[in-house]
Amino acid sequence: MFLFALSVAPSAAFAQAPPPGQLPTLPLTQLDERGPAANLDNRTLTLSFAQPIAVKDLLLLIVRGTTLSIVPDPAISGSFIGELRNVTIRQALELVLAPLGFDYRADLGLVRVFPRAQTTRMFDINYIATERTGTSTIGGDVGSPGTAASASVASATRADVFADLARGVQGLLSERATFNVDRKAGLLQVTDFPERLDRVAEYLDAVQDRVHRQVEIDARVVEVELTDESARALDWDALARTVSGAGQNRPAGTRAERAGLRVTDAAAFMAALGAQGRVSVVANPRLLALNNEPAIVRSVSTEASPREGAGGAPTEGLVLSVTPHISSDGVVMLSLSPIVASRAPASDSQAVERRAIHEADTLARVASGETLVISGFTRERAIAARSGWFGRNTPATRARVAVLILLTPRIVAP
Repeated sequence: MFLFALSVAPSAAFAQAPPPGQLPTLPLTQLDERGPAANLDNRTLTLSFAQPIAVKDLLLLIVRGTTLSIVPDPAISGSFIGELRNVTIRQALELVLAPLGFDYRADLGLVRVFPRAQTTRMFDINYIATERTGTSTIGGDVGSPGTAASASVASATRADVFADLARGVQGLLSERATFNVDRKAGLLQVTDFPERLDRVAEYLDAVQDRVHRQVEIDARVVEVELTDESARALDWDALARTVSGAGQNRPAGTRAERAGLRVTDAAAFMAALGAQGRVSVVANPRLLALNNEPAIVRSVSTEASPREGAGGAPTEGLVLSVTPHISSDGVVMLSLSPIVASRAPASDSQAVERRAIHEADTLARVASGETLVISGFTRERAIAARSGWFGRNTPATRARVAVLILLTPRIVAP
């Protein structure tokens, strides 16, 4: 036997007025349709089907023996194969209907089943609607003039944020979903089920958090004119002893050039360089670069010649192509292609001054605030010293010059 208690709210004519200063009590008009309900959660059932059964027939079996009435929409179709063991009516409805794209609503003992409705949501894409492509080629002929030997490294970077977003969003949507990307307005419109839209929102937040990261790169081209005439390169062992954490595993007594070095204290490193020769900064450009976007800085001086006219070839300076990748832990990976141009003294058989071109292409990881040192560029410089009566005698001596590139990336907070 079931006992039901029904309470009826008094009519407005017999309701007592609320005390002064207190708002009147409003009648309860709607319950949470997904909240606990006795007719959906007070009993469990077990059903097993080895052969397909129509969903409409299965719904009738689920509510059989209860006080619930079920009304499926005419568009409801499909079949079910499987086993439902010790589940409540609510769980059974969700397990059967959700995979088929259907939903239900319970209201006072009546369960209505209908196709799930899709909703449309707009998402902002805060990025410039341009496709950027960066290409760099490092290399040239090797050996004497006329030989065919050559070595080169070519790298290319292509960035199209809107195209990448479209491919990523498409993989998160259902088969019936639609979406549109408006590059000019920076807007993404998606029509799909609510849980799919939530996944798209999480994906867009993660993408925009990464593409908006940027780094400031302080680049310095440093020349060190070695004071030790017998030295062919910098003494990296002495630099390692001066700068903490640099070159601890290097064998003693070696003076070979280093391809790259991470320095935590740039001022101490510059002071250590000054102990081995005269230090001069050739160029010191700064640039801001977004995550995975190529950036190029060019700082050169040119001299016009009668043949080249006003737009002569670069004589001295730096051309730096850099593409940074900024990780979440504060580490910056740099794809670098520096080109350093400098004057080279003429040999005994050549009276024309030459230009020395130093090129490199490398990948490196460095923490924010650390300094990456790229070395291995050495050349000779002719130095004229006046002597004799009235300084007419100017014998030329040659000094060994080491060229270094110091790069200090610093992650910029948004």
